[in-house]
Amino acid sequence: MELFLLILAIFFLYKGVRALRRHSAVRKHGEDEPAPGAVRVELPQGAPAQWFGADKTPEVNGWSIPGGLVYIGGKLLDYTGFNDPCLINTDLKTEPGLSPQYPVEDSFPDYGKLSPGQRGAYLSWLSKGRSDPSADIAYVFLFFYGLERRLLIDGQRRLVSAEERGEIVRELLRLLPIYGENRGFRGYCRNLLAVEWVLYGKPDEQPPYVDFSDRYCAEPFAAVLARYAAAEEPIPPDTALQWLILNPEHGLKTAARRCPDLFRKLFAVRYREKFGDGMIIRSTKTSLTLTYKAASPSLGDRLRLRIPGLPNPFILKTPLKKIAAIAGRCADELEAYSRHIARGGSPDAPGAAALLPRDLLAETPAGEGVRGRLARLCGGEIRLVDADAVFGALGRPVPPKMDLKRSEELAETLETFGFGMAPDVRIHALRPSPRGKIALFSPFVRPSSPAEFALAAALIRLGCLTAQAAAGVSGEEMNVIRSFLPEEGILSGEEKTSLEALLAWCSSVPQTAAGLRGVLAPLSPDEKAAMGRIMAAVAAADGTVDPAEVRQVEKLYAYLGLERDQAARNIHAVVTGTPRAVPARQGSPGVFSLDMDLIRLREEETRRVGGILREIFSSEDEEHVEPLPAPDPSDPLSALDEGHRTLLQTLLRRETWRREEYLSLCDKLSLPPDGALEIVNEWAFRAAGAPLAEDGDPIYIDIALAEEVLSNGRQKDENQAP
Repeated sequence: MELFLLILAIFFLYKGVRALRRHSAVRKHGEDEPAPGAVRVELPQGAPAQWFGADKTPEVNGWSIPGGLVYIGGKLLDYTGFNDPCLINTDLKTEPGLSPQYPVEDSFPDYGKLSPGQRGAYLSWLSKGRSDPSADIAYVFLFFYGLERRLLIDGQRRLVSAEERGEIVRELLRLLPIYGENRGFRGYCRNLLAVEWVLYGKPDEQPPYVDFSDRYCAEPFAAVLARYAAAEEPIPPDTALQWLILNPEHGLKTAARRCPDLFRKLFAVRYREKFGDGMIIRSTKTSLTLTYKAASPSLGDRLRLRIPGLPNPFILKTPLKKIAAIAGRCADELEAYSRHIARGGSPDAPGAAALLPRDLLAETPAGEGVRGRLARLCGGEIRLVDADAVFGALGRPVPPKMDLKRSEELAETLETFGFGMAPDVRIHALRPSPRGKIALFSPFVRPSSPAEFALAAALIRLGCLTAQAAAGVSGEEMNVIRSFLPEEGILSGEEKTSLEALLAWCSSVPQTAAGLRGVLAPLSPDEKAAMGRIMAAVAAADGTVDPAEVRQVEKLYAYLGLERDQAARNIHAVVTGTPRAVPARQGSPGVFSLDMDLIRLREEETRRVGGILREIFSSEDEEHVEPLPAPDPSDPLSALDEGHRTLLQTLLRRETWRREEYLSLCDKLSLPPDGALEIVNEWAFRAAGAPLAEDGDPIYIDIALAEEVLSNGRQKDENQAP
């Protein structure tokens, strides 16, 4: 029985082999050369084919082919031993009459398998310059097969000159706009152009026609990436993103696909934030071999092209994961804007600007609209405007309060469009009110001398604080304040514009002395005396010493630990002493003016108090942890133990903390960083229904919320007092 089954199996195997060989013989011959019934297959026996370059005009059966770029003859073997499909076999019959529009059903056209009429249609298309846009795409592919073979087979054998390669490239570029609507042809054509450059071109001169955005070009793109790895050079953001796009294991989110241009711009920004000039990947020991997926069946499914001297970067996984993480975050940032566009929203709408990441605002239609609205608000000068008008120009709702984070975001957004504001919390150490005024100006330039600028900003605030004790800041007082500002050449014109905007804002918005006493108390006697003279000069600037101004200066002197009577004496000395009185202009009887050159303090003295002023009006200095006394049981802080009370009181000294500062603080208090912040936030939730700290780097502290909780506690104490 087993022997019978074995004989039966051998019989069917024999019949199957005969059928396959007969089918192969029929498939490889033209219709006018039917295969014999025998199993023997006739291999090509004609004259060897010849390549005709672009400068030739060969003739085939009466058809002239201008521009050549074809193989003509009787034999051009492929890797299977049969004729290449691209070969124009002169031994086969052709017939005129059919239009090049006549369809070819075979997905992989073969000149030897075309009917005589189809061969005539193909030769007709070639003879008319290969430019008929209505021609069946099969004829275009048939011609393309020959270009592939010439570049990748003959070219690797060094049979093709650089000049001839250039002619083939130019022909491919000519065909693309004519037949590129066909997705398959466009992809294969771009891939061949890219591979030609990788194999034969100059590595540092990528031609503009090489397009790696097409997934067909993933293999040649590996050579680009490999060159960065071999040279250990930073990978630019566009190249990094293309690596991700061409990797089949990764895909872009909907927002990235819906808004590709914005996504690319945002990715470049975030990528540089993370990697600076670019990510550097190390060279691998695996050499790079490109697998070329040819259009022509004669080259096989996978033609392997070895690139000597280059590593294979595509085997690396970790760098790609980092790039994918950045791309994912960028898509998330664009999600709200993407949904707005998907619902039919206009990209020009003010609301669209509010949905965009700040880094993209200036480069979108919505951003152009914002810039125009800000320009109309500003009017090309320093102008005090309502804060809600600024938020309206940005297409954003007015926040209930301006904490440090919101204040920074507003200033940075305005800077994106070239506008500045006063107060700018980043450089003026002051925050605007969401319902108050903002001094808007343009252009904005970040200070080139931060120390000098910060000193000038602090002097402006101190001067306005002194002058506002009377009816307001007079013109003379503003001139005195200006006199304390740095000399010409120390600050740029744009920086002085920012200070003028701050002066305009400070002189219009009431300033407070909150927090001064604790900072002024430790100053040396000389520093206190210098501060006192500055205040006296401002108070006496307009020649009319208002009692309210004297009281304000006396109050500040008390903070300094100076005698209150010394305030009046210093003001009197300014008016009648060293500074010389100058007669008033005609028409202003009784008004006193000052010689500005004489009342200017010495530069050394001003510089000496510069650090003090910055400490008064800025909260960025190093904080020291001091033990706190046990709170009263009725105090809201009594819900916290000593360690967490100390942490909270220390955090409330300023609104932003670098992560490393916070960790150091917790270490000093022997508190676990994550748990400590959680306990403080729970305390705030119980007291006010909102968190006090926003974790991250930096950590933001909601001081206004804490003040609300503590003030409510004090009010309860007062109400309960007998």
